Amino acid sequence: MTNANGNDGNNVNNGNANGNGNGSGNGSPIKILFVDDEQLILNALKRTLRREGFELFFTSDPFEVQKLVGEHRIDIIVSDHMMPQMTGVEVLALVRRLHPNTFRVMMTGQADRDATIRAINEGCIHKFIEKPWDDTLLKNVLHEAERSILVQRAASAQPEPAAAVKSFHRTIHRDASGAIVLNGIE
Repeated sequence: MTNANGNDGNNVNNGNANGNGNGSGNGSPIKILFVDDEQLILNALKRTLRREGFELFFTSDPFEVQKLVGEHRIDIIVSDHMMPQMTGVEVLALVRRLHPNTFRVMMTGQADRDATIRAINEGCIHKFIEKPWDDTLLKNVLHEAERSILVQRAASAQPEPAAAVKSFHRTIHRDASGAIVLNGIE
């Protein structure tokens, strides 16, 4: 494993891209997994995104994806399409089935129109990026996904309105004379 800071290991690179979480300051950083059979592409992605505030993970083995997404609670996966062991459509369909809330992006240099249409129609991808990618476009897509994920996190952290009302009703009490007592104040 080689992480974003350059430590050696097996096939996966992981680590906080800039050491201080995401740029928004809203809790844990957004975790992104990149899947590509070409190590040069993974290295270029690492260089491009190292200062964007994401926690980055990289693998050239599509069979590691399921384990990594589950283990590290990956928020966004970006997969190449044409890989020798498994196509990007297959990788992203698997992620969709097992982790439906993971934002899925396909990135490919192969102008395989049929595969792209299939991936979109099957709901396997949220975005499609062509290689060679434009750094600004890639960053914009990832930050747009980050904003969407942070909104979802904030919404899920809010109590349900019915639960809030129920909780409120539990704080209203009456004293012996029948007067309403709120939080112990008469």
